[in-house]
Amino acid sequence: MKTFNIKKFEENKGKQGYTNEYHYKLNDNSNIREFSFDDTSSKNYQREVSKEFSPFKFTYTYYENGSIYTYAGFFNKSHIGIYKIFDQNGQVIKEIDDDKNFKHSFEQIHDFVLKEKNIDIYDTRQAVALRHDTPFAPIKKYYQIHVLKSNFVDGQWYSQPNYSFLIDDETGQIVKSSKKK
Repeated sequence: MKTFNIKKFEENKGKQGYTNEYHYKLNDNSNIREFSFDDTSSKNYQREVSKEFSPFKFTYTYYENGSIYTYAGFFNKSHIGIYKIFDQNGQVIKEIDDDKNFKHSFEQIHDFVLKEKNIDIYDTRQAVALRHDTPFAPIKKYYQIHVLKSNFVDGQWYSQPNYSFLIDDETGQIVKSSKKK
């Protein structure tokens, strides 16, 4: 994913009902969403890679010439892993570790929630998990788990909130929970 195929994007954008976007699947069933946007002085491109019902998403942005500009990983809307910024030659010029300020990883939280609640936060039909770093709050760093009630109706999944709980990043334990609906 080091380069963006501008020609292929330009030939295919808008053909699937998405203005200025091109959607396709890879052999491993990854969903790809590509689009362009105008920055302050140039046109840039973005590619998002995700899988259905997975909280993991990987985003790549590209310079106007198609070479990689940034790479970021997400778990739902929470940044994960190493955020990378590249120069126009594709060399890494800056890295930011989005995990370093947290004691527990999403993998550890996944294992804990699966064991304690029998809920798989790796399946977005079951739960949405986010992490927060709030320096002025009573609980500084925590994971927020929203458990969903999902039903398959007329060939489509529908989810609604069921209950939520917080896991303190310092202790790795549940500290607050709403009631099940």
